[in-house]
Amino acid sequence: MRAIRFHALGGPDVLRVEDAPEPTPKPGQVLLAVRAVGLNYADTMFTKGQYFIRPTFPAIPGMEAAGEVLAVGEGVTDVRVGDRVMALGDGAYAEQMVAPAYSVYPIPKGLSFEQAAALPVQGLTAHHVLTLSGRLAPGEKVLVHAAAGGVGTLAVQIARRLGASFVAGTVGSPAKADLVRSLGADLVVNYREDDFATQIRSAVKEGVDVVLEMLGGTDVYKRSLACLAPMGRMVVFGAATADVRGTVEPVGLMHKNLTITGYYMTPLIKRRELCAPPLAELAAAAAEGALRVIVGKTYPLADAAEAHRDLAGRASTGKLVLVVG
Repeated sequence: MRAIRFHALGGPDVLRVEDAPEPTPKPGQVLLAVRAVGLNYADTMFTKGQYFIRPTFPAIPGMEAAGEVLAVGEGVTDVRVGDRVMALGDGAYAEQMVAPAYSVYPIPKGLSFEQAAALPVQGLTAHHVLTLSGRLAPGEKVLVHAAAGGVGTLAVQIARRLGASFVAGTVGSPAKADLVRSLGADLVVNYREDDFATQIRSAVKEGVDVVLEMLGGTDVYKRSLACLAPMGRMVVFGAATADVRGTVEPVGLMHKNLTITGYYMTPLIKRRELCAPPLAELAAAAAEGALRVIVGKTYPLADAAEAHRDLAGRASTGKLVLVVG
């Protein structure tokens, strides 16, 4: 089968289109014919050796895909050969991949493979950071950083679906601002032109109840915390600026009873009771047109290196997807 592999750590230039052995499903696994692959910023970190999981060479990047079931391993009863599914697993940049059965989910009628490949990581992350970690209640207010990205575009919409009374987002360009407004944001701040903390406190004097933070760095943490209302929560779920050493002063949280919590999806994937219901809800809403899944750009599998350059360059909006076949 064709696959994107790399044999040494590095940027997009280490990615190669190669022939690789076809995988075989073990007990509890599902084999997919991959039709579309969702790209994640974590993929670029993985090829550089900067992700939580280190590659074993030759390595195939990618953690989410959509396609059709080719075969199932012993003990798998929830899916059948021919089913259209989306999956979380390793080695997604290939014509075939295996995934644990617990992280394989049905694609509803009306949802394309490209849309389905854009949902598992970003959809679950957006839903979880708002609900599990952010504990968003109807009527509360939310600030979404990087609101034009894969997680951000969904988080803005999900916050509205959950009853948020005010949704703000930060972006890096006027075009991205227009997109986020079209998704239902009340306030969009171009962080290249304005200080988001000043703009938030001007619009909502008491502050927001939840901040979704995935930029990283001491300065961003400080200004994000300044946006919070009493009893507010900041959810940290990434460091897109690569500044992973940002610090906060814990005693400073006491005055307004603030909370900082972290979110990391990987250990939750095995908790199907936490993942299957929200993903089914989001997929159904997307299939019905009630939720917009923003696929910013698609690429042939062979152009994975170009896709990584675009992802790292932060000029993209929504989700980038590789199309296989």
